[in-house]
Amino acid sequence: MVIVRQSIYNQEKDVMALSNNSISSGYTSGYGAAVDIGTTTIAASLFSLADKRYCGNITETNSQTKLGADVMMRIMNANMGKAGLLHELVINQIEDILLRAGKGVCDKSQIVKMAVAGNTTMCHLFLNKDVSGMAGAPFKTAYSGSIDIKGREIGFKEFPDMDVYVLPGVAAHIGADAVSVLCNQKLYSKEKIQLAVDIGTNAEIILNNKGKIYTCSAAAGPAFEGKGVKCGIRAGKGAINSIKISKSTGNIILGVIGSLIPEGICGSGLVDAIAEFLKAGILRTDGYLMDCGEALQNKVHPDIAERICKDKEGNYFVLYSKKDLGNKQHEIIVTQKDIRNIQLAKAAIQAAAEVLLEKAGISLTGIDEVKIAGVFGKFIHPKAAVLFGLYPDIESDKMEFVGNAAGNGAAQALFDSSFRELALKYSKEARHIELAAEETFQDKFLNATWLKKW
Repeated sequence: MVIVRQSIYNQEKDVMALSNNSISSGYTSGYGAAVDIGTTTIAASLFSLADKRYCGNITETNSQTKLGADVMMRIMNANMGKAGLLHELVINQIEDILLRAGKGVCDKSQIVKMAVAGNTTMCHLFLNKDVSGMAGAPFKTAYSGSIDIKGREIGFKEFPDMDVYVLPGVAAHIGADAVSVLCNQKLYSKEKIQLAVDIGTNAEIILNNKGKIYTCSAAAGPAFEGKGVKCGIRAGKGAINSIKISKSTGNIILGVIGSLIPEGICGSGLVDAIAEFLKAGILRTDGYLMDCGEALQNKVHPDIAERICKDKEGNYFVLYSKKDLGNKQHEIIVTQKDIRNIQLAKAAIQAAAEVLLEKAGISLTGIDEVKIAGVFGKFIHPKAAVLFGLYPDIESDKMEFVGNAAGNGAAQALFDSSFRELALKYSKEARHIELAAEETFQDKFLNATWLKKW
């Protein structure tokens, strides 16, 4: 039996909240925007510059995804003559977002300032900088440091006089978003050992070993954000975001955002699915989804086993079909490929973090704080993520879910010159570890593909 329950999903409304009331933007009027340009998602928040009042947020899929799901595909397309189009797409989209964010709040002429965070590729495309140096080793960027520029210089038509500030990055694979997280979360304490993972299409990992900072980037892919998943959709109305399977009764409980009619599955639902499949005995720790016969031989409840079907692409599990509750919607399934995508993303993140720990000469047990950043990371159910190693198996009081820390940092940069100075300082001091050059990474990656506790 499938039971559908409506879930409440409160998308982060305090994105880019400001805690220090003593800081000043230098403006006595007008509005400013803090923008986080992600590979898959763009998030923008609007503020009153005079009193730091939060005025609203818009988050939507990056329109560049039509030219590639990851940064390497964007770089490839740019090098094939589509750099101008990629730049135009992001510029037009951000202008459109700002116009909509300001509607009913202010006139467009009053939006006069913007602070931007994003990975190195996204910042280059936003600024219309050459990305050819990032196509392969030695991965050279077209600029370094922070950028202050007028809107017209990057192609803004609606906001030509806007003051635009882009946070600095560390290297080709560690961008302004990672620096923003680093400074927002104060990952530079000389008294603590801190590990931060910013989960997204391009996952950044930061390790602070009492003031010595190591960074790297892992290609996690877009599956966490519903892309490249058979029935994947972004977290929103109709998305399955939680799953429970009863091993003893065969019942399935689906949590669906804002609805009783599932339309697809989002990233947090997919993480739950993998954890529940493991517990139900239909998914092996090597990532293989059993077929119906194998599941029955494994003494899996028949109602669970019979939901496993097969097509030319392999086995898949039917979470919801037209037979459930008399609904005539399409089937919502989790495929073997979906599981592999999450498995590979999990392995990349874990192996990358293990490389940093090895470089610093410390173990997981020696860490004082683990910070999970990214809007997606905030909504994953921790027990499910720990079960198969997406999150480290560490004391719960050491783990903190900090939401869109990159966006929050962009908001601080919008107002606070000292934050911008910190960003520049640590963008130079952070040590970037290029995983492709690390001999131990491949072995760690292969070991981390096992779906077990980290």
